[in-house]
Amino acid sequence: MATLKFTPRPAPVLAEHRPLYKIAQCLLIIKICGRSQKCSLLKLHLINWALKKDSRIADLQAAIQNKQLSIPVWGFDPALAVALQIAAEENLLRPEETGIIILPAGEEFLLKINSDPEFLAKEKKQLDLLGKKLTEKMVTKTARDWE
Repeated sequence: MATLKFTPRPAPVLAEHRPLYKIAQCLLIIKICGRSQKCSLLKLHLINWALKKDSRIADLQAAIQNKQLSIPVWGFDPALAVALQIAAEENLLRPEETGIIILPAGEEFLLKINSDPEFLAKEKKQLDLLGKKLTEKMVTKTARDWE
């Protein structure tokens, strides 16, 4: 009988699955697209999903202009859930009934993120295109239509 020998090797992790990257992305989403330093979990997942493809950002921009979100469904990223849990444990963010808010330590982290114009430059530009125009009401109405 033959025997198999496995040699464990380190495997690279995609940047978009790294918690620190996701935490930085979440802070930017809440800061740029949220109101009063707050954003719902649904909206966070929607924008996170949209950031993965330029065409999705374009779809959100069209929805903003039409004042109606017509995206039938979007993905929920488990890496985002892990990042939010870590960010909460590190006192960067805090989940509340009405959304997720940025805490003072999160504000300090955002200052470091924004101090380097090249860090997450593409994401910053895309989020600036959306701004605060994508409302929680639009997101909630679309999610309610899933039922």
